[in-house]
Amino acid sequence: MTKHLFKIGALGLAGAMLVGAPLQAAPAQDLTIGLPASSVANLDPLGANALIQGNMQINAQIFDTLVAYKNGDFAPSLAKSWKASEDAKTWTFTLRDGAKFTDGSTVDAEDVKASVARVVELAGPLAGLFKPLTVTVTSPTELTFTSDVGQGALLGKLSVLAIIPSELTKDGEFGLHPVGSGPFKVDSFDPSQGVKLSANANYWGGAPALSSVSFRMIPEQAARSTALETGEIQLMWTVPDDEVSALQSNPDIKVESVPTLANIVLWFNSGRPTFKDVAVRKALWSAVDVPSIVSALYSNTGEVMDGPLPDAVFGSSQQTPYKYDPDGAKAALTAAGFDFSQTIKVLMNNNTYSPLVEAIIADWARIGVKGEIDLQEPAVGTKRLLALDWDIAIIQPVVTSTGDADYTLGRLYTCAANRTAYCDPSLDKLLNQAGAEPDQAKRADLYKQAGKIVWDQAVGMYPMNVKQVWAWSSKLDGVALDPVYKPDLTKVHFVQ
Repeated sequence: MTKHLFKIGALGLAGAMLVGAPLQAAPAQDLTIGLPASSVANLDPLGANALIQGNMQINAQIFDTLVAYKNGDFAPSLAKSWKASEDAKTWTFTLRDGAKFTDGSTVDAEDVKASVARVVELAGPLAGLFKPLTVTVTSPTELTFTSDVGQGALLGKLSVLAIIPSELTKDGEFGLHPVGSGPFKVDSFDPSQGVKLSANANYWGGAPALSSVSFRMIPEQAARSTALETGEIQLMWTVPDDEVSALQSNPDIKVESVPTLANIVLWFNSGRPTFKDVAVRKALWSAVDVPSIVSALYSNTGEVMDGPLPDAVFGSSQQTPYKYDPDGAKAALTAAGFDFSQTIKVLMNNNTYSPLVEAIIADWARIGVKGEIDLQEPAVGTKRLLALDWDIAIIQPVVTSTGDADYTLGRLYTCAANRTAYCDPSLDKLLNQAGAEPDQAKRADLYKQAGKIVWDQAVGMYPMNVKQVWAWSSKLDGVALDPVYKPDLTKVHFVQ
């Protein structure tokens, strides 16, 4: 009897201990990200704003592609398998079963065909990649891409093509209320304030660990860092070089960097009389002490370029660096009849790399060249960029999202693309051959030749590759640094 009472007493004591020390509540799984942008006009992944940094990062959470670019290779996404003809003119894709859009409709081959048609129709920055393609649906889960020329880079192209419901491709306001098949769906969207996403519980890849993700627009770099330290946001990227050390010293913050497939470019508008002469373009480049600027401003986040593409991009090549020669540059400009009374304006659609542009302008000033920054909102800046309404435009950054030179050189530097008004038929020939060639070794050599033309003709200035620095709360786990600026948030979660 006494033994029985002891057992009851022990159980009662254990119960009392549990009541006195309640279990700690699980952390809320609501993430806030500080986005280095002042606004996001709309979230249409196929139109004019498709390649703006903020749009890319948000849309990566909402939309899926047929093929994913991961760790330098291509992996299944909405397509579970594919095969190509020997000449790479015909590709057949089989879609995975069970993938659905967040409106409940099933992802099928008609959606893929309609998405290709929409990206071409909208004539945005991705349109040129898909104009040569014909899409034929052979069943709800199978389709073919055909072209008159080989498509050796097709997998890369498809890795940046978001798939949207075919029923919505004619919706002129799709970008304000987008529907995708990705791991998150849009709850609310205010172009000037931000976007709130909630987890897609029915995501074919498994529901995300997070309940919600909010993207807050914080264009000022110092303000983003402060918001991270105070806990207003828990994750940020594009950490400026001069703030890396301070964040690293905070025990509540983790800081890491990753090499990227991105670089900074300052294009010359060859359609303007000032920049039509290659001697002027070369002289303005030689007037800038690029190594000293990168070392002083971007020791943590930059690396001096030796070619027009980041080293990790397929088809990149090393070229002969331009030497800093201010006296020679001034002499070359004078010989070319350069008008030193004019002011060269540098178009920017955000201020992330304004210190770089300011340093370049300061070097130009030393030889009597006047320059100033022309800062615009992203939507306005993009519109002017495409309209060639600028002297020099900084592209910050150019992200070779597919990992293939075709995406950057083949998309941006042809006469038909007309991104800089520079047109060279010999360059076109090389780029067209490289895009069509099924043999990857031959493609790499052709891009090397093309890269030399772009570099030697100074189509733009190519100061540095980008190392992306991420910073996040130590309460977060599962953060995966991404080389193509499209963070995977599906495994991110808060821990105690």
